[in-house]
Amino acid sequence: MKLLTLNTHSLSDANEDNKLKAIAHVISSRDIDVIALQEVNQTMNAKSVSCDDHYVGRDMIKEDNFALRLSKLLEGKYDWTYIPVKVGYDRFDEGLAIFSKHKITASENTLLTTTNDYAFWKKRNALGVEIKKGSQSFYVYTAHLGWWDDDEEPFIKQWKKLNSVASKDMPVYLAGDFNAPDVLKGQSYETIKNDGWKDTRDLAKTVSGRFTAKGKIDGWDEAVDGMRIDYIWCNRDENVLSHEVIFDGTNEPVVSDHYGILMEDQL
Repeated sequence: MKLLTLNTHSLSDANEDNKLKAIAHVISSRDIDVIALQEVNQTMNAKSVSCDDHYVGRDMIKEDNFALRLSKLLEGKYDWTYIPVKVGYDRFDEGLAIFSKHKITASENTLLTTTNDYAFWKKRNALGVEIKKGSQSFYVYTAHLGWWDDDEEPFIKQWKKLNSVASKDMPVYLAGDFNAPDVLKGQSYETIKNDGWKDTRDLAKTVSGRFTAKGKIDGWDEAVDGMRIDYIWCNRDENVLSHEVIFDGTNEPVVSDHYGILMEDQL
């Protein structure tokens, strides 16, 4: 099973069409099973549209929705779902999306923050789906968590909610932007590991790349030398074949202010 995670920073950069085409090309050419996306945007005042049967969500989709446009480039080969989480940059519905070439059998939308104010930029949710691949069912969550030392919406409270809903008696993968540098002792990264989650990079037989963000990005203006803040976690010691950083300019073109992670295991 191949799983890709990417914070798309969509509709915020130049050359959006080229970015979409590059992502779709990699998904198709590498035959990726599941794609977990964050910062999946649509313009709030854009026209609402109907989606085909490959959209299995329940939320309103606008015509410029990044996931909708990606689905069209993937030519209906993937089921997908989307949730709006909050207002982004005063003009977007900023949300989360998951694509799967296997059947999505259930979905969850979990509020992670204390606030449920859609206009408050610190609001966070997690999107989870149950996927059936052959005779095997597994869960994938995509999330974009806050910062460890935030006074209003600290990471630890968000993590406790995500950890609670993701504790299931089947294989579970947590994918996304955790804003959790692995070099900071006693903070977000170590908290997740101490709760029993496995960093798939640690399990992988082959590893390529490390940093998932380089230079100044939103929320990390002081970090210019590169950080590892995007992850794919699993709840058991899966047989992970490879873990690679992609969309970094060396391994596929840069398409966002984050790089992606592509993990393959024997699920």
